[in-house]
Amino acid sequence: MTNVAFSGIRKLWIGYGAVAAALTVARILVPEGSTAAALVTYGYPLLTVAAIAVGVRVNRPPRTLPWILLLIMTVAGGAGNVAISVYLYSGGVPFPSAADIFFLACYPLLLAGLMLLVDGLSWRRDRAGVLDTLMVAGALGLGVWMLFLRPLVGPAMPLGDRLITMAYPLADLLLLAGVIRMFTAASRRGPAFWQLVASLAVQGLAHVGWVWQSWHGTNDNELAPAFVLSALLLGGAALHPSMATVGGADHRPPEGITPARVLLISSACLLSPVLLIADGLIRGDTADWLAASVCSIAVFLLLIVRILGLVRTVQNQATQLESLAYLDALTGIPNRRAWDAELDRRLAAAQRSGGTLVVGLIDLDHFKRYNDRLGHPAGDELLRTASSAWQEQLRAGDLIARYGGEEFGLIMHCRLKDAAVILERLMESTPDGQTFSAGLAQWAGEESPEQLTARADGALYTAKRGGRNQFSVAGHPAYTDQHTDFLTDASPIGR
Repeated sequence: MTNVAFSGIRKLWIGYGAVAAALTVARILVPEGSTAAALVTYGYPLLTVAAIAVGVRVNRPPRTLPWILLLIMTVAGGAGNVAISVYLYSGGVPFPSAADIFFLACYPLLLAGLMLLVDGLSWRRDRAGVLDTLMVAGALGLGVWMLFLRPLVGPAMPLGDRLITMAYPLADLLLLAGVIRMFTAASRRGPAFWQLVASLAVQGLAHVGWVWQSWHGTNDNELAPAFVLSALLLGGAALHPSMATVGGADHRPPEGITPARVLLISSACLLSPVLLIADGLIRGDTADWLAASVCSIAVFLLLIVRILGLVRTVQNQATQLESLAYLDALTGIPNRRAWDAELDRRLAAAQRSGGTLVVGLIDLDHFKRYNDRLGHPAGDELLRTASSAWQEQLRAGDLIARYGGEEFGLIMHCRLKDAAVILERLMESTPDGQTFSAGLAQWAGEESPEQLTARADGALYTAKRGGRNQFSVAGHPAYTDQHTDFLTDASPIGR
């Protein structure tokens, strides 16, 4: 979006906000049943629908379906308002009424829109956030039962009235779960996000008050301004330029847990027993222990699943860290730490089994000159491609590691004759016409890893002194003249 277009949409949003504020104030001031009240009641859903449509077209969010569902929800809510106005014109709003069909239809549309906005079509991207939402919603569900459903639902109430009465608090609980899910999701929180949250909060509180008034026969539509404000906030969220980022990833770890999240989960776990204690103090022997117990069990089971997820995450991260600790960051092959550990382990195994083992050290010839001539990025690329090419030439049980700088280490389970053949293959596969010098040493049966490596290092420097682009073989440690009967009678061996 260009700066001119961005400025234009912001001006449109500010103008919309001024009109929305005027409509909300007007709905508070105008008398119920007046023509002005009817105009506001019929006008604000149309304004909200227009704002959502314009916002989707201008801001181009990556997900349009959630906003379309919110638009349809606004239309359904407007139809319910029309039904309420008709009832008021006829003398009063019965409960339940045909308007409940439209109002209850808003809930699944709203919840589906929120979930698609936050999670898209894959909730598995943030299973931890979903579990946290379910725990909090489950704990609050007990409060909804004790404070709203249990007092409202009487045994003499007709079944239809009972279902409608229960539907609103339960739907509001789902709405609250949607709001919690928005906060537990790793998404960006711009002005559009906060307007959407404010819209949902106002709508939820207004719904609770409306159901309570309707059941007690005191509903004279005093809460209509709250519904006006809620819908207009939704339109403002859609019209603001930041709506395109609502639900976008914030690049935070999906399984991360913060002190605020711990407090949220802890509060959810403690809410059920606290409500049971309060209910027992108020009602005595008639305390609803069954509902509290079921809710506590459900929340505790969700907590177990959440803890298992955290344990699995920690284990995976520990495995990844351990793997990274033994891998060279540039080439991706084992590093010096892995080399030292593997050489210790493999020498111990060879000593137990009587096997043969050869250690080799490779050093790229004139690597500093290569770096100075072509630059360090080219040098890094040479290290990567060379190590990859060499690794392809080794057998399954052999190991190549970056020993340090342009120096690499080899561990081969063979005799010197076979190791020499392997080194020939490595020399032929070295990329970019580069050469290397190498030293080989076969384990004598009693040497320590340091002694064996030192002999290979001595053979390497013999190869360098001999003119590079060759490998040298270290003699048996019992000899002092660098001759060996493992491979040949002469050392070094050139190509």
